[in-house]
Amino acid sequence: MRKYLIAAAMLIVCTAVIYAGLRYRKDVYLPEKELQEDYERLTEEIDNIRPDIHFEDENPASDENNSPLEKAENYNSDIVGWIKIPETNIDYPIVQSDDNDYYLHHALDGSDNQLGVPFLDCRCLPDFSGFNSIVYGHHFSGMRMFAQIFSFKERSFLEQHNIGYLIANDEVKKISFFAYLNIKSNSPIYHTVFLTENEREDYLKTLFSEAAFTENYEKEDLVIST
Repeated sequence: MRKYLIAAAMLIVCTAVIYAGLRYRKDVYLPEKELQEDYERLTEEIDNIRPDIHFEDENPASDENNSPLEKAENYNSDIVGWIKIPETNIDYPIVQSDDNDYYLHHALDGSDNQLGVPFLDCRCLPDFSGFNSIVYGHHFSGMRMFAQIFSFKERSFLEQHNIGYLIANDEVKKISFFAYLNIKSNSPIYHTVFLTENEREDYLKTLFSEAAFTENYEKEDLVIST
């Protein structure tokens, strides 16, 4: 009788181990494997069209006879810019489509991709000349895509990485990071249409009031009118 009990116990343990292994493969291993494959394909795609610009130069620029984004734009006409934050993994093209859904789950070549591509809100001006330009990007484990944005929640990180670059409208623009916000998706910070100067003034008030912290900037330092 004891032998049967031992055998039954061993069978139960083996069954549990096999079940756990199958669940791990289905719920953890295979999804991560698929995500990593998507990441590698997207990274290769982006590497092939990355602008040849030395951002570390005082006045970064590319060949004067060509647009800095010529290669990228020829690959995908939806590309409207490129964002680079030195000493981080954020070095990506920015696309814009007719909606704010397509590039959440598509690569630059139109194939399905979980990581998507950073994109400019479809309500914003494609040359980034509007009062507010919002760029969206996914946050994935392993510091993939825009995940490193969350490093800016530490003031010391922002202090050391307070400058980035935006290539848009055939120019390389230096951008300064001055605030970190962690907000809900229905926050007025996501507004993009401002008809009056008062509306822009109210927007800046909201931005500074909702910021976890700001660095070396006050609301008065920013341009109100467009």
